[in-house]
Amino acid sequence: MKGLDTNVIVRFLVRDDESQWLIANQYINQALETNQTCLINNIVLCEVVWVLRSRYKIDREQLITILENLLNTDIFRFENSDDIAWAIHQMKSGNADFSDYLIVRINQKSGCDETASFDVKLGQLPEVKMLGS
Repeated sequence: MKGLDTNVIVRFLVRDDESQWLIANQYINQALETNQTCLINNIVLCEVVWVLRSRYKIDREQLITILENLLNTDIFRFENSDDIAWAIHQMKSGNADFSDYLIVRINQKSGCDETASFDVKLGQLPEVKMLGS
């Protein structure tokens, strides 16, 4: 298995730097050809989402599609694919950020009965305890 950093995934997805895209694409395809997977850990995935939203202005719907496509490929492996799918599903009906939904789900799976937050966008979830309201 090969681990990938945020910048490799971003180059692979966005293709804004042709020389770096070629290198990233070759690396990922070489892993595929040798029957290896590429790990996108939770931190990297959250960074990728943040970069795509803030730097490349990818809208929410496009971002959901990108995340679903990544999750449904054979080449990439994730730390918590079921939790990522849950977070993507929450994005479709809620307004919070992907990383916030993933935090709530991982906390829940780790045995937390609630996640405390000041984030009003997360307040719709029964797993979230809104503080200060």
